[in-house]
Amino acid sequence: MKKEKYIEKMVRLGISERETRVYLALLEKRELTALEIHQLTNVPRTKVYETIPRMILRGMCIEKKMGRNKKYQAVEPRRVLNNLIKVYESELEEKKKLAEDIGKMIYPKYNKGMQTVDSSEYVEIIKGISSIQERYVSLVRNTRKEFIGFVKPPYAHQHKRQKVNAQESIEFEILKKGVIIRSLYEFPNEEEIETTIDHIKKCIEAGEKARMIEKLPVKMYISDVKYMFMALDNPKVTASPLTMLVIEHPGFALATRILFNHLWDKAISFDKFKIKYTGGTFGKEEIS
Repeated sequence: MKKEKYIEKMVRLGISERETRVYLALLEKRELTALEIHQLTNVPRTKVYETIPRMILRGMCIEKKMGRNKKYQAVEPRRVLNNLIKVYESELEEKKKLAEDIGKMIYPKYNKGMQTVDSSEYVEIIKGISSIQERYVSLVRNTRKEFIGFVKPPYAHQHKRQKVNAQESIEFEILKKGVIIRSLYEFPNEEEIETTIDHIKKCIEAGEKARMIEKLPVKMYISDVKYMFMALDNPKVTASPLTMLVIEHPGFALATRILFNHLWDKAISFDKFKIKYTGGTFGKEEIS
């Protein structure tokens, strides 16, 4: 890997470009004086004297006195990176605590304000494929316990790989955090069967629980039995095949979750669907 690539990645990690150049020089030469660092890196000598103390504090290098001279030596990379991770984890925990404290301060104001909110403000109407895709990703990202879906066409991702990847990525992310995802998929038509099966297979491998059902009454997603993301039928032909409602209503969400569980019990497993409709394989020649 070229040196500039190392520098780019380390800067993204939070190490300054000067610190990176000095550290790489120390790795290559083991021990260097400030003058030698300047000569190897082209970092101005005065800046070397500013940079080295910061690096010592961050655990990136050590100072060794040799008579009247001072030499600097790089700390083993794994130790440097582990130290950085510990610092970032500590900062993250501090910010989490700060966010909790702020929440305790401002939630009472929010709840007081909500007492005067008209019920219509619980409903958000979203049109346009891009806006729907963004709102879906946001809803998934903010789910903390359970995300369930009545999955049927039309799709906001429109089977475009980049958009599908974005949705899968955020779903897999919350699965790793322990969120339960259950999805009921409507049987796909012939044109969509291959892409749908590939998508469901990936989701199941990531930890999603999925079942298949011949017909779903609605396209809808429910987050933490509180927020619903529900599709409206477009009776007229428009530029967008999809209009979605975001509804914040725990009682309504609970009712739709009861409907979901009722249909879940009637649905078949993904493995049974594969055997019945694709012969248990995923190849194009078997599906077509």
